[in-house]
Amino acid sequence: MRRAIRIFVSSALLVVLMLATLWVIFPFDKTLLYTIPVGATWQDSAGIPIRIGLAKDGSDSIPTYEYDEEDWIAKAIVAAEDHRFWQHHGVDPLAILRASQQGVTSMRRISGASTISMQLIRMSQPHPRTLTYKTIEAFRALQMEQQLSKKEIISLYLNRAPFGSNVIGIEAAARRYFAKGAHDLTLAEASMLAGIPQSPTRLHPIRHSIAAKKRQNYVLEKMLAAKMIHTEQKDNAFAQPLSFQPKRYPFHAPHFCDLANRHPVGDGKEITTTLDLDLQRIIEDAIDQHMPAFNEQGIHGAAVVVIDVKTGGIRALLGSPNFHAPTKGAQVNSALARRSAGSTLKPFVYAMALENGSHTPQTMLYDVPTHFRDYDPVNFDKGYRGIVSLRDSLIHSLNLPAIEVERSVGQPAFYAQLHRLGFSTLSRPASEYGLGLVLGNGEVTLLDLTNAYACLARGGVYLPAQTRQNTTSNIPLPRLFSPEACWLISDILSGDDRALDSTGTIGDIRHARFAWKTGTSTGFRDAWTCAYNPDYAIGIWLGNPNGRSSPALVGRKVAAPLVWHITRRLYPDGVGPWFTKPSAIESRELCATSGKTPCPNCAHTIQGHAIRGVSRYESCDVHRFSRETQWPPHVAEFLRHRGQNPIAANANSDSITSIPTTNTITITSPAAGSTYLFIKDATPRGAQRIPLTASAHDSTAKLHWFINDAYLGSTQSGSTLFWDLRPGKFNIVCSDASGSSHSTNIIVNQPRSLPNTEP
Repeated sequence: MRRAIRIFVSSALLVVLMLATLWVIFPFDKTLLYTIPVGATWQDSAGIPIRIGLAKDGSDSIPTYEYDEEDWIAKAIVAAEDHRFWQHHGVDPLAILRASQQGVTSMRRISGASTISMQLIRMSQPHPRTLTYKTIEAFRALQMEQQLSKKEIISLYLNRAPFGSNVIGIEAAARRYFAKGAHDLTLAEASMLAGIPQSPTRLHPIRHSIAAKKRQNYVLEKMLAAKMIHTEQKDNAFAQPLSFQPKRYPFHAPHFCDLANRHPVGDGKEITTTLDLDLQRIIEDAIDQHMPAFNEQGIHGAAVVVIDVKTGGIRALLGSPNFHAPTKGAQVNSALARRSAGSTLKPFVYAMALENGSHTPQTMLYDVPTHFRDYDPVNFDKGYRGIVSLRDSLIHSLNLPAIEVERSVGQPAFYAQLHRLGFSTLSRPASEYGLGLVLGNGEVTLLDLTNAYACLARGGVYLPAQTRQNTTSNIPLPRLFSPEACWLISDILSGDDRALDSTGTIGDIRHARFAWKTGTSTGFRDAWTCAYNPDYAIGIWLGNPNGRSSPALVGRKVAAPLVWHITRRLYPDGVGPWFTKPSAIESRELCATSGKTPCPNCAHTIQGHAIRGVSRYESCDVHRFSRETQWPPHVAEFLRHRGQNPIAANANSDSITSIPTTNTITITSPAAGSTYLFIKDATPRGAQRIPLTASAHDSTAKLHWFINDAYLGSTQSGSTLFWDLRPGKFNIVCSDASGSSHSTNIIVNQPRSLPNTEP
C-alpha cells in the first residue's frame, strides 16, 4: 500500500514538474486572444459612421462587447456552455469525469468537457478536435486563467463566438438579428442567441427555427437549474414570439465609400473621410426632387460631385439616382464614367490665353463660318454672332471663337494642360482629338472635371481629389494657372450679366455668387454644369448610363437648375464668399470695337480688365488706317451676307453713331430726356432700378450697353437689362458688333434735403 502511495505521489510530482517545465518553455501569449478579425469603419468628417465593412476573412464582427453582470446574454451563455465557469480555473474536472463516464457507458460522445476558457483557446487558435489538442487546450486554458480575469475571458468569448452565417461575436449578432446592442437583449432574445454557438449552422434562428427554438428551451432549462431565473420567467421567455428585425449597418454614400475603399486598410481601422454627410443628404434630396420630371423626359441617370476647394476633399458624391433600385444600371457610378465633355473644357483654354497675355476679356473674336480641312464646326444653336468679345464668347459657349483661342495657345499645349489637370481619360494622342478637343470630342469623368474647376477656384493650384482626411502630401503643389487668369475666368463666368444670361433678369437672382459653365454633348447624350466659389466646386452630370440620348439633355436647361438648388441649400441667405481681385489685375482703356489698345482713329473706348505686365498692348488694327472699321475680308463678307455694314465710323467720343443699315437699333427704355429722382433708402429692393431695352432689326444680334462709356452688359433685342440708379447725368448707348448704335440721355436728381451720396 505504501509502495502504491509512493508511486502515486512520485507520478503526481513528475506531472507537476513536467507542467512547470512546459509552463516556462511555452509561455502563454495572450495577444492572440485580442487578434480578432474585424472590418474597417468608415466615418464622415464629423465622425459619423457611414460604412462598416467585413473583415478580410469575410466575417461580420464588432468585437466591442464588455461583460456586465446584469446582461442576460452573459448569464445565458454560461448556463448553456459552462455552468461552473465562475468556480473552475480553466479546466472543469467534474465535466471531464462526466464526459468520460458517459463515453464509456454509451460508447459515444454524450456531452463535452470543454469549458468556456478552453473554447476561447480553440477559437483563437483553430485546430482539429483530437485528444492531443484537447490536452493542449486544457493546458493553455490553465495558463490563460492566471493572466486574465473571468470577466475578461467571458467578454473575449462573446466577442469571438460564432452566431450563424458570417456573424462573429454577440454585438454583431444582436444587431444582425434584433437591431439592438448586446446589452439590450431581452431574456428571450439572449436565450435564443446563446444556443447558436453549439452548432451555428444547424441552429441558425431564421433558417432552422424549429431546431433553434428547441435549443432555446434547453438554454432556459439550464438557466432555471442554475437559479438564474425562475419558472415564470422561463415560461414567458419561451412563449414570447421573437421578431427578427435585422438592422442595416450604416450604408451612406455608397459610391463615395466604394471610391474611398479602393485603397486597402487593415482590419479594425477607423477611417475618417472627407465626406460631409449633411451635404451628401442635400444633393441626394436635390436629385430625388428633380428625377421624376427628368424621367418623364427620358433622363434616368445623374451624378453629383462636391469638392472642398481649400483641401481637395470630396465633400459629397452621388453616382446614381437610386443605388438600391432594382433597375439595371442603378449601381453604376456615373461620377467615374467616361462621358463626352461637351463645352465644359472651354474655360481652361481661355485661361491659358489670358495667362499668356495674348487675350483679354474684351478681345474681339470672330464667330463666323470657318472650314478646317474635314471639320466644319458650328455653334449649338447653328447660328453665328459675327464679332464677339472673348468674355461673351465664353459666356455663350460659342464654338468658333473657342477654336480660335485654342489655335492661338496651341492644341498640343492645351492637351498637355488637360493632362496636368488630371484628365487621364484623354488617353489618345493629341493629334487624334484635333481642334475638336475644346468642343468636347474627348471623354472625361465628372470627378476629374469637378476637380479641374476646383483648380480654377484655388487660383490655379492643382490638388488631387481626396477621400480621406489629412492625406495631403508636403510636396509642393503644381501651379497650372496664374491667380490673375483664374480671377478673370471666374469674373466672366459669374456676376449680373452672367445671371441675366441664365435666367433672363438680374432681379430674379437670389443665390450666392458662383462661377458656372454648362455643357451638352453631341447627340444630346450628356448634360453638364460645373460651378464654383472659394468654398466649393460642384459638378453635375445628367444622362443615361447606356448612352441613350434625349432632346432634354441640355446642360443649361436640366443640369444648371440642380446647381442652383444645391447652392441655395448651401447658402440659404444668398450670401457667400467671393474671390479677392489680385493686385496685378488692372483696368485699361480699350477700343470699344476691337477690344485692343486704342489708336488715334478709335472714336469710342471702354474700360476693361487686363493683367499688369502680362497682357499685351496691341494697337487697334480695325481702325489702323481710318475711323472706319476695317474687318478681315472673311469677317466683312459674313457681315455683308447678314445685311450688316462691315465699315462703320465713330462720329465722336461722346456717342456711337452708325451708318444706316437694315439692322437699325432703337432704345425703347428709358425714353430720351427722362428725369428720375434718386432716393437712397427706397423700398422694396429694386425700386431704384430702371429697365434698359432696345429693339433691333436682327432679333439675334448681341446688343451691348454703355453708361457714360463704361460697359454695363449685353442683351438681345427685346430683352431687359436692369441698371441701378445713382445721381448724375448719363449718356446711355446701345450698340452691336457691326457698329450700329443708338444713344439717349437721362438725368437722375436727388432731393435737395439729402446730402449727395453718389458712390
